[in-house]
Amino acid sequence: MMTTKEQRIATAGTAIFCVLFLFMLVLVRFINDPTEEEEGVLVNFGDTEQGMGEVEPRPAVAQNIPTPPPTPTPPEPAPQQTGEEEVVNQDFEESAVIEQKKKAEQKKRQDEELKRQQEIERQRIEEERRKEEERKRQEEIQRQQQQQQQAINTKAASAFAGRNVNGGTSGEGDSNKPGNQGSLNGDPNSKNRVGGGSGNGINFKLDGRSFGTTPPKPEYNSKSEGKVVVEIRVDRSGKVISASPGKAGTTTNDPVLREAAKAAALKARFNSDPNAAEVQVGTITYTFIQQ
Repeated sequence: MMTTKEQRIATAGTAIFCVLFLFMLVLVRFINDPTEEEEGVLVNFGDTEQGMGEVEPRPAVAQNIPTPPPTPTPPEPAPQQTGEEEVVNQDFEESAVIEQKKKAEQKKRQDEELKRQQEIERQRIEEERRKEEERKRQEEIQRQQQQQQQAINTKAASAFAGRNVNGGTSGEGDSNKPGNQGSLNGDPNSKNRVGGGSGNGINFKLDGRSFGTTPPKPEYNSKSEGKVVVEIRVDRSGKVISASPGKAGTTTNDPVLREAAKAAALKARFNSDPNAAEVQVGTITYTFIQQ
């Protein structure tokens, strides 16, 4: 049996347990007490503010279909060039290259044309300069010929006046015709009135032509005398292109005199005559006299 002390302790424990149990019941009550609902008027089911009839239509049963989660949108892929776009781009690049080549070729042609025009202009200027030099040269030749002709005319006039003591105009000669027989290039003291001559022992025969310059004298060192007839060939410009000494009329066989006559004949120059034969044949006679 329990003692009084033990009974007291058991009674006190039971009392404490009961108090705690009641406290727990009260606490649970307060926690689970639902919130008071709002008061109001119950309204008939409908979907508009107007209506008619006695029977409530059966409402449509809403189906609770779960909404699937939105599918994430994949990122748009980078645009890729189609075959057609690649062809267009390639054609564009090729067109640009072709255009550059065309421009380069066009510039090259322009440069070449400029050079050609410059060369034509240079040639034109050169040709004009050459023509001007030729014109001046011809003028100088004509001037010299005119001076020589004037000197010959003066010499001939003086010879005529000196030989005609009566002052007449019949002249001299052996052709039995009026005039002063001989050549304007001749010597008034010469008795040779056929062909041409320049005096100083030099005579020539070349139809329609005269000495363009004073004929050079032969250079020789010989004690021989005589005549040397040299056959000459003259072009239209008056140049002696060949000389052959010892033709008919030659009176000496001295090779020194013949060679001297040939050298002098090759140096002789006659007047220019574009209407003359391409090669005109004549003679020059050199008379060698010891003085």
